[in-house]
Amino acid sequence: MCLVCGGRYEESRFPGLVRCKACGFVAANLDISDEELATIYGEDYFHGNEYLDYIAEEESLRLNFRNRISTLRSLVSDLADKELFEIGCAYGFFLQEVAPVVRRASGIDISADAVRSAQGERGVDAVCGDYLKFDLPRPVDIIAMWDTIEHLKRPDLFVSKAARDLRTGGILALTTGDIQSLNARLRGKKWRMIHPPTHLHYFSTATITKLLNRHGFDVIHASHPGNSRKFRSVLYYIFVLRMKRPAIYAALQKIGLFNFSITINLFDIMYIIAQRR
Repeated sequence: MCLVCGGRYEESRFPGLVRCKACGFVAANLDISDEELATIYGEDYFHGNEYLDYIAEEESLRLNFRNRISTLRSLVSDLADKELFEIGCAYGFFLQEVAPVVRRASGIDISADAVRSAQGERGVDAVCGDYLKFDLPRPVDIIAMWDTIEHLKRPDLFVSKAARDLRTGGILALTTGDIQSLNARLRGKKWRMIHPPTHLHYFSTATITKLLNRHGFDVIHASHPGNSRKFRSVLYYIFVLRMKRPAIYAALQKIGLFNFSITINLFDIMYIIAQRR
């Protein structure tokens, strides 16, 4: 049964994925246990599996988080007075960026390794656990889920719990791939976002809006921002991680001409901000 509208699934044009006949929502055609998910999101997930090296991308990730915070500033009045909670906080980069901007920032992640780093290296307020089983001490003003909802076994339950954990008028902000984007449709089964079992659900602007509305949210912002990368990070990815030529990277670093950012936008990543009714 479709978790967005309750409709029935049928085969999709993407191998291994099913599509709702009623609303078009797309999901992976597999059943995975909580134990299997916990195993997937171990240390290797951030260092060799999903990411070649998550820590090496810290500078670039922070650039994108700053852009998301900027959008929140433009839409949320009195942001400095708000309490924020992040689902899927990983190594705590976003929490560290947003902490000076809001009254309080905390988060949760299923990866014990990532949370240890967030607590020990960055000193952020993070806990390891399953958000669905976690009781927030009080309602919050903002809940963020950056590139997280597609990983969840039951994203509908997360959205429903977020609605309960937010104050009336509170904000749910998230990013995820857009399977109805031109790039996704052109790439088909080769679209970079299709890789179960880590990505289990594939939303479009229409289906994420329908899911949020079903659980008491009104979408107030929808955009397709680009992803920023420090050119130095691009060079690191090419020469160190891919080509295994760290000496070339080190030589280029000495030139000192690469400390600038570039933004690539394939218009296939959504930034959605919704307000709880």
